[in-house]
Amino acid sequence: MARKDLEAVLDYILNKADDGEFEVIKKACARRTKDKSVYASIGGEGPSAMAKRMSKELEDGVGASMESIRGTVRGFIADMVRKEAPEITEEQLAGLLDEYAPPPGAKRAPGPSAKVPPDALLEMVTCFVDYSSGGMAPSKQQELWSANPRWQDEYWAIFPAEVKALVKAYLEQRIDADTLSSGLLSVLGL
Repeated sequence: MARKDLEAVLDYILNKADDGEFEVIKKACARRTKDKSVYASIGGEGPSAMAKRMSKELEDGVGASMESIRGTVRGFIADMVRKEAPEITEEQLAGLLDEYAPPPGAKRAPGPSAKVPPDALLEMVTCFVDYSSGGMAPSKQQELWSANPRWQDEYWAIFPAEVKALVKAYLEQRIDADTLSSGLLSVLGL
């Protein structure tokens, strides 16, 4: 493996993997260690073949985790809509879900958040949640208010519907911080 590839893998593991992805990585490493010792003792599959196999399994596992998170977000939004608007038909609900929380790979028309990069949106959500939950430092509050007295309203208007649903659920203590974080990373594609 080239040094650049190794650095990219380490950066992903140390800085980008969410809890679900990290768990998959740990399991893959444990299995690789076990397999390596077993196969070495019986002269079986070599390290290169094992590395290719493990890479494929890891990729499949991470993909499955992300699909699961997306499904959870869609389910959460559907439950919230049913609770807030019990008169909605299943057909109308499906249309809303496809518009505001599209299935993976679906294309949608750009909204106000289309101009904001996902990492910037994540920072905006962090500020909004920190302020709304009372966890923001007074100096940061002053900085935001000085820059724009309506920053909260403008941030909220930019957030996609699925982000709003996650933030609202977190602030109402219906989901925990880990669920919020995983959901945001999935929704924002980070």
